[in-house]
Amino acid sequence: LYICTVADNSKNKQTQSDLRLAATAFEAQEGMIITDAANQILRVNNAFTKITGYSQDETVGKTPGMLKSGRHGNDFYQAMWADIHRDHYWQGEIWNRRKNGQIFPLSLAITAVLDENAVVSNYVGSFADITLHKEAQDRIELLAFSDPLTTLPNRRLLMDRLHPPLASSARSGRSGAVLLTHLDNFK
Repeated sequence: LYICTVADNSKNKQTQSDLRLAATAFEAQEGMIITDAANQILRVNNAFTKITGYSQDETVGKTPGMLKSGRHGNDFYQAMWADIHRDHYWQGEIWNRRKNGQIFPLSLAITAVLDENAVVSNYVGSFADITLHKEAQDRIELLAFSDPLTTLPNRRLLMDRLHPPLASSARSGRSGAVLLTHLDNFK
């Protein structure tokens, strides 16, 4: 008498493959944070720790509010959460605070994870530190609108600042004046 059992492992292998893929994605170069529906931090990745300075042990059980920089008012956060509740997604730039107190800009995306009943079970945030990008942007603006030697405003900045009042003056029919001074060949 022979008894033979056959089991299909393909579903188990697919689940293991999916879990490996998810774990690899979670440990990407972008900072990632997972919270529960009450916004309590459940997990952060290594990039989060590297960018913010906070370890997983220091963040689990707390809210992402621990990173607030103070640069955004309640209106900003209310609008952000209104978008998340309505669209289950929000993306934008935000200023946060590192563990050492340094305030830094980041590009943030928050996605609401829905369960089988379409109820939010988690929030997943992914972000990238854009400090270098902002510094480069500021440098480009400085070079475009100021003298490279003195860093004093140049004519391009003058025209940039004059354009809105001139347009407003044209619409309203009101007049304005510009005073140009010239001191020893320095305008």
